[in-house]
Amino acid sequence: MGQIRKQVIQSSFISYIGFIIGAINTWFFVKQGLFTPEQYGLTQVMISISQVLTPLASLGMTVFIYRFFPYYTGRLASRDNDMLSITVVFTCIGALVVFCLCLFFEPLIIRQFAVKSKLLVEYYYWTLLYSFFFLCFTTLEAYLWSLKRTVLSSFMKETAYRILVLVLIGLYAFGVIDFRSFVILFSCTYFLIVLVLVAYLAATHQLYFARKISPVTKKFRKSIFRYVGSVYAGSAITSMARQIDTLSLAGARDLSDTGIYSLNQFIAAILQVPYRGLQAIAVPMISEHWKNKNYPEINRIYQRSSINLLLIGSFLFANIWLNYTDAFAFFNVEPKFLSGKTVFLLLGLYNVFELATGTNTAIIATSPAWRFEFYSGLILMSISIPLNILLANLYGMNGVAFATMSTLVIYNIIRLIFIRHRFKMWPFSMKSLYALLLVIAALVIAYYPTNNLHGLVGMLLRSVLFSGCFFAGVFYFKLTPDLPQFIEVVKNRLRKKR
Repeated sequence: MGQIRKQVIQSSFISYIGFIIGAINTWFFVKQGLFTPEQYGLTQVMISISQVLTPLASLGMTVFIYRFFPYYTGRLASRDNDMLSITVVFTCIGALVVFCLCLFFEPLIIRQFAVKSKLLVEYYYWTLLYSFFFLCFTTLEAYLWSLKRTVLSSFMKETAYRILVLVLIGLYAFGVIDFRSFVILFSCTYFLIVLVLVAYLAATHQLYFARKISPVTKKFRKSIFRYVGSVYAGSAITSMARQIDTLSLAGARDLSDTGIYSLNQFIAAILQVPYRGLQAIAVPMISEHWKNKNYPEINRIYQRSSINLLLIGSFLFANIWLNYTDAFAFFNVEPKFLSGKTVFLLLGLYNVFELATGTNTAIIATSPAWRFEFYSGLILMSISIPLNILLANLYGMNGVAFATMSTLVIYNIIRLIFIRHRFKMWPFSMKSLYALLLVIAALVIAYYPTNNLHGLVGMLLRSVLFSGCFFAGVFYFKLTPDLPQFIEVVKNRLRKKR
């Protein structure tokens, strides 16, 4: 677990630096007098559309890399490895098909969004360009993850991307560019990131395009097609189901409500940063353990990741919830955005639950039972899409948040039960219950004495009081072995420096 912990800490540190920059970007988007809620909503819908189109256009090549990379590297020399060549060819084919369909169905899309989301219609083509460059990035990211070069891809995605956006915001704020130019440049941000990753792979001699089909491809071609076909369909379906909230809200209401929803979705997503860092490291490792049939190690990673992510997620959620209203006032956020507080509550609680499920996604996707990824995705889509569309029309952003939370909770429960039944693995223990009770107790202790304190003083006191109670409880009940080990590592390094 030490290697995982080390790289997760590095990736999470980079991700949180990115989130700080992202928070600054978001503040500029939502503060009074710079961007309108509609303009901010447009950028978030562009991101959501890219999250839908990218899995479709990839034709499953990212999961192909995750699953079969150990087989190729273990049997082939680097120059004979045709995995990257196969990935690029099929990704180009998928991109051509998907983006041509987007152009073909443009009249239908315009008719759906023309009345309430006019900005999306105006910048439709730039949205497709943003999606294409994001597709290129995710392909390279998967390749780097499999090479266990996660820090660079995490930096480019979580930090460099947000720095580029911050530069564009600065240019817009000082009148150097207008909003149209801002959107055009925004759609090209991932293009620069892709260039950096390609240059890095070339410089480290990891960018090989074999011209011949390798013996590994010939041997495993049937397994590859079966696996990629099922998991691709499942991941594409899941991506559509996960983005339907933003898209259904943009169609049913307007980009202003979408912007308010997206802000609170972003705040709730802060909880997910450690999960993304863990996934980057855990996916190739769990894939390797499946290959070697090292089931006890998979279960150990599963359980350890569950308690660690539950503690981190609940700690972050509680601190944000305690200071939510005062933080909006302190940072001079447009008051209209405060109407999304319920959205944050629902999505934040779900994110804590998903973190507590640990590495269940990585376990299923890389396991012999990978077909379940497709079936569980079908269940999610069949519930999520109609429920989001219905509740978006009836209750707006709160309805969409409830639909998203409830469907994703059901989705994850089904996957937990499947892993329990099929592999006899379970992420939870009594420590999970103690962690939840500790968070509730710390919340009560922090809230009532400081309830009438507002502004920066109130936020600091609540956070210090909650954090003190929380960490004291984690140590006292020994909820995770990783925190003491991490502190010991830091102490040893400080001693060496002295």
